[in-house]
Amino acid sequence: MKQKPKYLAGLVDQFVLESLEKGVNSVAKEVEACHVLEIRYDLFEEDLWKDLSERLYKCVPSKTQIGTIRLKHDGGNFLDNRAGERLLLWEEILKQRYIPHWLDLERDYLPLYESLKRFPTKILISEHNFERVPSTEELEDFGEDLLNLKAPGLKIAAMSHSEKDCLRLYKFASKYGKKFQWFSAFAMGEWGRVSRIFSLTKGANLTYGAIGEGKAPGQIGVKAMKIALENPEIIKNQVEIASFLKKDFLDPL
Repeated sequence: MKQKPKYLAGLVDQFVLESLEKGVNSVAKEVEACHVLEIRYDLFEEDLWKDLSERLYKCVPSKTQIGTIRLKHDGGNFLDNRAGERLLLWEEILKQRYIPHWLDLERDYLPLYESLKRFPTKILISEHNFERVPSTEELEDFGEDLLNLKAPGLKIAAMSHSEKDCLRLYKFASKYGKKFQWFSAFAMGEWGRVSRIFSLTKGANLTYGAIGEGKAPGQIGVKAMKIALENPEIIKNQVEIASFLKKDFLDPL
């Protein structure tokens, strides 16, 4: 059976976007390593939001875009007590000429899903658990909920406290990964670093890397991620990945 392409996503904040616009070569090379760019709207001033997709498109027109307004309790910068405002904010963004190809919507706010489906953008529904990796039953409930919604994308990022934690995510990816257009399941924290790569051998086809300084616990730079994804011998097992991640990646891409 033909395998799905594997996608590496990098986060775009104000520093990254302005560096691209200024032609900063080091940042441009890291961005080029990514297949997907996630515009983190919550890391920009709100009066800039309407034009962010267009600005990024003009810098790198070939890249797929994800739009995200991440709440504080999900590791972002948007105030939790303003969560209800996001539908109106998204509607304003999605009225523009240039819009993200995908939106990232947290599982806690599924009621917004039906309202956003009318726009010409796909929805990646995500869950971020900074305390633990959910149980097998909880993960499967998540998968079944999204299949019932016919959501095209699923993402789960959960804090690991041991190598065993990641096994549940691998089993989840093996069972559900092929049922979604985009599927991402990895662990955060030091124990989860290997899973950001190894999950792609278990059924996931989307993972995330850092452009410049990492924004999430255990995040790996896009240069290392790109090298790993392009070399099957590196990602064939967890021991090889762990050894690979100990190397120095300071040389230019």
